[in-house]
Amino acid sequence: MQRFATFLIILFAAFNSGCATSTKPAPVTEARPIAAPAPSAPMPAMPAALPENQTAKATPLIAPPPPTAVAILQSSGLKAHIALLLPLKSASFGPAAKAVRQGAVAASIMQIPAVLPLQVYPTGDQVEDIVSAYQQALQAGAKIVIGPLTRNAVTALAKSGLVEVPTLALNYPEGEEVLPENLYLFGLTAEGEARQAARRAFNDGWRTALTVTANTPLAKRVQLAFSDAWRGLGGKLVAQASFSPEQTQFPALHDTVIKHRADIIFLAADAERARMVRPYLDPNTPTYATSMVFGGNQIGRNVDLNGVLFADMPWLLVPDHPAVMVYPRAENFSIEQERLYALGIDAFRIATVMAQNPRLGDGSMLDGVTGQISLANHQFQREMAVAQFREGTAVATEFANPKNLGDPQ
Repeated sequence: MQRFATFLIILFAAFNSGCATSTKPAPVTEARPIAAPAPSAPMPAMPAALPENQTAKATPLIAPPPPTAVAILQSSGLKAHIALLLPLKSASFGPAAKAVRQGAVAASIMQIPAVLPLQVYPTGDQVEDIVSAYQQALQAGAKIVIGPLTRNAVTALAKSGLVEVPTLALNYPEGEEVLPENLYLFGLTAEGEARQAARRAFNDGWRTALTVTANTPLAKRVQLAFSDAWRGLGGKLVAQASFSPEQTQFPALHDTVIKHRADIIFLAADAERARMVRPYLDPNTPTYATSMVFGGNQIGRNVDLNGVLFADMPWLLVPDHPAVMVYPRAENFSIEQERLYALGIDAFRIATVMAQNPRLGDGSMLDGVTGQISLANHQFQREMAVAQFREGTAVATEFANPKNLGDPQ
């Protein structure tokens, strides 16, 4: 916490003085196309070092301290940087990768004074291509790596034995993969939001729940995550109901809801399906959901969702907060692209903190635009802002540390 506080002070002082100085932000570059590297001598190991802004004076009869990682890179002709590894060449994941890249670039431009420059490494979606790009980044002097973005790539990297520098993966590996010491996880997971909804409802004093789930793979995963978390907390699941878009199913669903009375309803559905099914649920029973139900605040669009409680990132729920407004908005983005853009912002901010504190400990915290971020077991978890639909509009009812939202600490 002390290290994060020091970083906040530095960043806050620099931001306040930015208008009166000519300090330039760190440049953003794009790596050249990946090619087979020429044979070269292996890089020397990077030992524990003095802080980069500290210079030791030589003293007779005393061995000089080991060089810093940056000094080693400079002496070998390499440039220390933060590498951003994204599948920008992929037809499937390219649009998502571009949104993340724009967010990271926006955050890097706001980084005054600069900690490290950002260099982008475009890849396809083949695991071999991504692992090769990771090796290229290390050989080029990357001190921190952000990425990969897809689950299979994160899984492959975790098994590769190549993770030599602090690496912030933007997804989670498949299965119960043992993480390398330098690999950290940070992403947008609907399952994590479902577990947060379970904790919030349980902390609100409710003990019995009924789940209503859209017949889609994602909704089913969300329902399962909520149910497991709810039972783990000591709550009781009285019934589980599912539906498809056909309205002929809705009267039967309504009968199920009335028959199996519960303290709360958990609704696992995207915005369109949630609007369809909501009129058939009991309006007097508190209804919880994830950010899946929020498709934006278009006038009159969300009237059917009035009363539904959910959580989403401050970037979307509190856009006019001064600390969120620090970062520029991307134009013509869908709400999903906005979420990925915000992910890029916070990923870069975490990376800069990791560059100054390579061995972060559990309990380290950051108030981000995607939520209040905390580190536990190599995973950066997000506690998001709570909101409720009122008169067709999503209104934030609470969010963490509003005075410092968006600022590292």
